[in-house]
Amino acid sequence: MFQLARLWAKQNKQEKSEQQCVAILRINPKHDDSAMLLADLLSQNQNHEAATDRICQILERHPSNYLALSKLIRLFRRAGRLDDVSRFLEIAEQSDSRALSHPGLCFCKGLNCRYSNNLIAAIKHFNLARWDSKWGGLAIMNMIELYLNPENEPQWDEKSETEFNLQTDMTVGHLLKELEIFEVPVDVNIKVKVLRAYSYLTIRSQAKIDQAIQMFIEILERRKDYLPALLGISTAFLIDKSTTKARNALKRIAKMPYSHELAEEFERGYLLLAEIYIQKSKFDLSEDLCNRCLKYNLSCSKAWETMGVIREREASYKDAADMYEKAWRLEHRASASTGFKLAFNYLKAKRFVEAIEVCNKVLNLYPDYPQIRADILDKAMIALRP
Repeated sequence: MFQLARLWAKQNKQEKSEQQCVAILRINPKHDDSAMLLADLLSQNQNHEAATDRICQILERHPSNYLALSKLIRLFRRAGRLDDVSRFLEIAEQSDSRALSHPGLCFCKGLNCRYSNNLIAAIKHFNLARWDSKWGGLAIMNMIELYLNPENEPQWDEKSETEFNLQTDMTVGHLLKELEIFEVPVDVNIKVKVLRAYSYLTIRSQAKIDQAIQMFIEILERRKDYLPALLGISTAFLIDKSTTKARNALKRIAKMPYSHELAEEFERGYLLLAEIYIQKSKFDLSEDLCNRCLKYNLSCSKAWETMGVIREREASYKDAADMYEKAWRLEHRASASTGFKLAFNYLKAKRFVEAIEVCNKVLNLYPDYPQIRADILDKAMIALRP
């Protein structure tokens, strides 16, 4: 019965799959696989609360079911409830004396840290899981994605340190070699090829850019609508200053039916296209894409940040500050660039005390962060003087 439910889910027959899962759970309320599949289906229909309830029921019975725990972390992220994750991690730790060294728990901690913008801790936890036969491949792929884009910024922006890019390229190359020891499904194997092509983009030489584009083209020739490769070639076109080609590819992504399995790629595609629309002063189209991101992921800080850029371009500094504040909060106030934008717009909105507070928080984390002291902090303090 469960295999039939899974088959219907793969064929996008969600209603039939959901009915089958409910029937299985009526017979056996402890059938965890059906409960997790039902949670996925409920989440796809934006019923986040019911989906999280299903996973929570599994974890109440089996706190160390790390597959369920990883699903719960992703569900909480979509629902904007990442602060609720720590309780379930603590329960998992307490449920087993050996839990702290379990690769599954390490992976879940890494995932939570990644989504909470604690990148150093995320790498540390993924690193502890990377040699496990079950969790290692997933951990390494997350590590590669973090090394390729540690600040979650648009990858077509100019990098300031060539030396940093060379070091990143070496690290990612080593991790990609490690992935070869794991047996992965065909879809995952194609995703690995996409990551390898992305690694070529960290070195901004024309030869490497051309090589990455060729790799993406080869993948798309076999699977013309493979979203990760379509997003990858869009990024490569932007780096290559071929904005029109990138925009056309990203428009294809925007027209594709949404899938939670590729949620990260859809979100990045929407945001890249939103950035392009901002450059063209098409603010309404850009904001529509940001709202689409937030529809599927209430923790999407980049959507709020992008809408802050729109308000700032419109010289609506108070509204821009509100948008940046939401983005900064979702990034757990750990992003220097978002903190800078927030403080700047507080300054422009004459909210000098708030500007000073944000500057001090940024400087506590990044003492050498450029310009924030001279451009914002000093000016805000002068403005407060009688």
